[in-house]
Amino acid sequence: MRRWPALERETWRPDIRAAVLANQRIGLHRKLMKTAAAADLYPVAVGTDAVVYPSPGPTPLDVLPRTPEGKPVPGTFRLGVSPGMVKHQGTRTVLWAEEQFEEQGGVFNIANHIKTDPAAGEGE
Repeated sequence: MRRWPALERETWRPDIRAAVLANQRIGLHRKLMKTAAAADLYPVAVGTDAVVYPSPGPTPLDVLPRTPEGKPVPGTFRLGVSPGMVKHQGTRTVLWAEEQFEEQGGVFNIANHIKTDPAAGEGE
């Protein structure tokens, strides 16, 4: 098995990486709770860097809670490229998820397979 290339860098700092991942996880949980409180919406799967919500439509805008003025509810997930914002990884149907469970034997995290573009990779 090949070693992870980052381990070979002189600047590799596992303590900093652990701190960044911990902060990301705290932010993720905070946003999950705010989204649940604002929209009574709960994820069906949570991965390292992906959250899967049931949606009535094909876009993330169909899921994200909005204020009466149409703006994102403060503290919930927001789409964008700035730090703290999230990007749409992909949209799949319930039938696709069921096929995955049948193929994988039902013991896996659907959040790790939700990406629409198979070339996007597995993440970390």
